[in-house]
Amino acid sequence: MYISHKANVLQYIHETEWQCRRNSKGQNKSEYWTWIASITTQDDDGNDVITYPSEDFTIVECTDEDVSARLAQLSDYQSSSPETGTTYNIKWSKNKVNCEEVLDNDGKSQSPKVYVKSHFKGDNTAKDARLLADEWTRIRAERDRLLAETDWTQNNDSPCTAIDKSQWKTYRQELRDIPKEQSSAKKYTDITWPSSENI
Repeated sequence: MYISHKANVLQYIHETEWQCRRNSKGQNKSEYWTWIASITTQDDDGNDVITYPSEDFTIVECTDEDVSARLAQLSDYQSSSPETGTTYNIKWSKNKVNCEEVLDNDGKSQSPKVYVKSHFKGDNTAKDARLLADEWTRIRAERDRLLAETDWTQNNDSPCTAIDKSQWKTYRQELRDIPKEQSSAKKYTDITWPSSENI
């Protein structure tokens, strides 16, 4: 199994090196093979020699463990969506190390302590940042939906009275202020939404 990483943070995995490199470069197959042809020369014996330019990622082959099984154990450190593709919040180490403690069924340390010996471990900092970003994507989407629902209140031909229009304007500004005023929120459920019930 081949993996590509930047600064030991996993980017892509694949069974073949070329597919791993292609994904890391963000190229489709046609673009990749055109690029390979452009960096291929022949030596004195007529053999093809590929001279890879410097890249901002590193590709390594991991042969001494079941990479797929280990990544399955770390599945909560992965995010996959049609928009962004797969995001790995997994760090890779050059040597097998005692990266992660194996807890018992109650989530407690075993005696003696047991560790997963692996090249891979979950990156909690990146995972938490991704989850927080996901929550704020959901918050902003709901805020935008509520604003769109009340656009009619600010139109020139709106049936609202001047007082109602002013109250709707205040409500809409409170919606816009949520990212600034409630920036410490960690979850969608932490948000205090302004109410429009009395308008």
